[in-house]
Amino acid sequence: MVTASDFGYDVFDQNVVARPHPIYEKMRLNAPIVWSEQHDGWILTQYQDVHTVLRDPDLFAKLPDRPITQAGGQGNPQQHREMMTPLGTKNMLNVDEPDHKRLRRVLERDFTPRKIADLEPHVYEVADRLLEGASQRDQFDVMDELAVPLPVTMIAELLGIPPEQGADFKRWSDASTHRFPPNAPQSEIDERNAAVIEFREYLKSQIDQRRISPTDDFIGRLVAAHDEEDALDDNELLAAINLLLLAGNETTTSLIGNGVLALLKNPDQLEMLRNDESMFDAAVDEFLRYDGTVQNTSRTAMRDVEFHGQKVKSGELLVIMLASANRDETIWENGEQFDITRERGNGRHLAFGDWIHICLGQFLARVETKAALKALLREFPTMESVLPFEEIPYRTNHNLRGLLHFPVRNA
Repeated sequence: MVTASDFGYDVFDQNVVARPHPIYEKMRLNAPIVWSEQHDGWILTQYQDVHTVLRDPDLFAKLPDRPITQAGGQGNPQQHREMMTPLGTKNMLNVDEPDHKRLRRVLERDFTPRKIADLEPHVYEVADRLLEGASQRDQFDVMDELAVPLPVTMIAELLGIPPEQGADFKRWSDASTHRFPPNAPQSEIDERNAAVIEFREYLKSQIDQRRISPTDDFIGRLVAAHDEEDALDDNELLAAINLLLLAGNETTTSLIGNGVLALLKNPDQLEMLRNDESMFDAAVDEFLRYDGTVQNTSRTAMRDVEFHGQKVKSGELLVIMLASANRDETIWENGEQFDITRERGNGRHLAFGDWIHICLGQFLARVETKAALKALLREFPTMESVLPFEEIPYRTNHNLRGLLHFPVRNA
């Protein structure tokens, strides 16, 4: 049996987190299904397999994620994690129909293309404000000063939470999504858990306030739907707000940083974009395909199946590598290359997932990324990275892959 470790794939290895694509490519070409002891499941890396799993919720069910262990399957520091809601609480990411439709229906009203189009001018205003005078300084951190505050500000405003609490949101968000390495000290676990408890209590207070004084913001509408239609129970309500806060900033933050880095690494593409503003939508789409934030998602086989001659038993986990599928050269010619003029190819990218679980916030993410990119290129007409590309640090989260810091300046 071929394993992920045979290819050097270790989710706790920071070198792998920073540069996973060479490993994905080797697995995709040589062993498109491998066993992962860390996930206690099978990893799929080819586009057609990933697409098949996403499109068949009857055969491949979305169940709550399992904890990841260290290489060799030993140890489980995740068992000490404080959770936002009790284990088993349903949210639209970890259930299929009919619960998925019930949970998604009350959320999607505020994220339609029309609603986001109405919001677009304000997104551009916020992006421009964040970049004001940035090029006059010695350096500007794309992550800390643009990619983090822009989506945090927008999701906070949508939810009806003061944007000045953005720093708290980022701290809480980092804590909620953090995964401990096997040797994590107890002090780190305690610090992370304290932040999650603080986050949970804050959200509960916001819900309670709206029960006393109803508001016409996103949380207010969720509370009204809960109380009037019994659409969500208390834990589902908390989980839904938590999910939107996390998904509304973590993924877009990393997408902005990853996209800007791809442009600087490919100056011909950057020059092309500077010379033709009509290409911004295509550029954002290529960001998503080439270096989208979410690396994988998972499903559980509901009966025995087979991939490439390997039997997968009912109840076993399938980890489907979206990031690998998006570079599959059977779908996209020269898929490992960054190309903003790229044609769609034989399929569309899976950065937002697919089928019933396709990302609710995809339209907002596109607008925010485009606004950030336009403002950045306008403020920095000769932008360059302060650090050598290989020294730009990545966050430790293997699945929400993105840069930690990214200082730039005008050349």
